[in-house]
Amino acid sequence: MRKAWLIALLALGLPVAALCQRGAVRPALATSYAGGVRTIADLPYRTIDGEALTLDLYLPPKGGGKRPAVLFVHGGGFIQGHSRMMGAETDFPARLAALAAKGYVVASIEYRLAPKARFPAQVRDAKAAVAWLREHRDDYGIDPERIAIWGSSAGGMIAASVGTSCGVRDLDPEGADAGSRDNCVQAVADWFGPTAADSDRLSAIYLGCLASLNCDADRIKAASPISHISAGDPPTQIVHGDSDDLVPLVQSKVFEEALRTAGVAVELRVIAGAGHGLRANDPAHQKAVLDDAFASLTGFLDRTIGSSSSHGRAPAAAAEGKAGD
Repeated sequence: MRKAWLIALLALGLPVAALCQRGAVRPALATSYAGGVRTIADLPYRTIDGEALTLDLYLPPKGGGKRPAVLFVHGGGFIQGHSRMMGAETDFPARLAALAAKGYVVASIEYRLAPKARFPAQVRDAKAAVAWLREHRDDYGIDPERIAIWGSSAGGMIAASVGTSCGVRDLDPEGADAGSRDNCVQAVADWFGPTAADSDRLSAIYLGCLASLNCDADRIKAASPISHISAGDPPTQIVHGDSDDLVPLVQSKVFEEALRTAGVAVELRVIAGAGHGLRANDPAHQKAVLDDAFASLTGFLDRTIGSSSSHGRAPAAAAEGKAGD
């Protein structure tokens, strides 16, 4: 069975070399960074299917009351990756620490990977991590009404799913209380993530079936963030390179339009000269491309959950009218 599955992926031109590993070696995490930022590595946030899932925490300097929190979800095509990587960035923990230095509690998670785990496992893991942040709000000085989720590539799709599915019972973490809003967020940043699971390349990995052949239509819909959009969804930022040849820019444009049509606050930032992972077409401009994207993220977070925001909505309000999905 596994051999047949690998042959199918090869026929689709999908990467299979790292199906059962997390990819590049995960770098060690420094215990402190500039600006008084402290880190805690590999905190367990849930154990599921015999796998202990962990997150890294980046804590801002003490003082100043409850802080907004940002949860990052890494990419890697659902089959690889780790909590200390993001596309073309070579020192991602330093970027996360810089965000923490601005007053955010930042978490970056590990989650279950394919082929061992299929959708909705990844979305449920991310939601469980959001709930964990709320549960431990007093331990780490988190404002439970100001939590954002941010992801890149596959992680962007997971983040978008979390954002649009607040109150969707089938996507709640295993064991979550019915009607709980502890896994809902107040802002979403989707960086170059797919927004529909209707291609064979994506569905083969994420769903374990081919969208054009043997995937159930309802399952494809459930896995597509765009299918869950409603007026109560949180403000959303979308970032996409204009030269992305893996996830077409048009997906982000369609997602933006669907959110806007539903009345959701949304902004699409197209990064000129950037491919997938925000890799610059011209290597000499790589730092400028990344600086542009991270500056736009910081501005978005400041306006939605940060010190200059109106602190968004309570989690229950974000899900109003969606519990029946």
